[in-house]
Amino acid sequence: MPEDVVIEPVRDFAGYRACERLQKEVWGFSDLAVVPDHLIHMIVQAGGLLLGAFDGVGPGREMLGFSLSVVGLWEGGRLRHHSLMTAVRPGLQDRGIGQRLKLAQRAHVLAQGIDLITWTFDPLESRNAHFNLNKLGGVVRRYIPNYFGEDMRDERNRGLPGDRFLCEWYLRSPRVEARVGGAVSWDLRLGEVEVINRTVRLPSGQRAPGGGRLGLSGPHLLFEIPSDLQALKRENLEVARAWRGECRRFLQPYLEEGYLVTGLFREGDRSFLVLEKASLEEVLART
Repeated sequence: MPEDVVIEPVRDFAGYRACERLQKEVWGFSDLAVVPDHLIHMIVQAGGLLLGAFDGVGPGREMLGFSLSVVGLWEGGRLRHHSLMTAVRPGLQDRGIGQRLKLAQRAHVLAQGIDLITWTFDPLESRNAHFNLNKLGGVVRRYIPNYFGEDMRDERNRGLPGDRFLCEWYLRSPRVEARVGGAVSWDLRLGEVEVINRTVRLPSGQRAPGGGRLGLSGPHLLFEIPSDLQALKRENLEVARAWRGECRRFLQPYLEEGYLVTGLFREGDRSFLVLEKASLEEVLART
């Protein structure tokens, strides 16, 4: 990533307007769906945080990405930040900008005396699962059907019900310290760990859901998801819809039985969510 990318808090309306433009560019939001400058201003004034990634300093610089979070309550009245959006301009992904934004968010939130950030992400997006679980050390305990409703309106999410994982990021935990330090390893082998669901390869190389099993009880389970959800949606929206139904049918029950989603495991061109039967405390203590 270019060395002159600068990550810093945004507290002015020029920055808020740049955030509006990026929302449209990344998600294809209509004006109706964009979080507007005056609302961002109120979020920041109330203790929330807008971080921007800029291509340098001084006049004329452009926003390359941002992360926006609000202060809220968690279980037992504990304070948390809830991250509403983190985005990087199309074409600039895989350059480390998103990770730098999240690490800066972590540092700023810790400086407020808060040690938990939560956010939601699509269970079918393998790229997001890898980033949130493997690289950042987040943990998922909850699957929420229709979190954003039955029919999302932005270009990226249009066509599928808005089911989401709720990701919990415990900022001071040994797990997070290890993950943000680059430690990711899986002692797993396909064929040695039970896989919840069956899939069928399509002519495009993508895979379609083919059923699965409830009632498994191993310490680790795998659940296959599409390798590229957006490509699958462009190719066959009905298959993508079938995947959403498969998630509801299997992931939600296993999480309700006490499994946690702790990572993404890849074998060749296939992607699998990793489920563990363990307490949250056990998972967070591991490095």
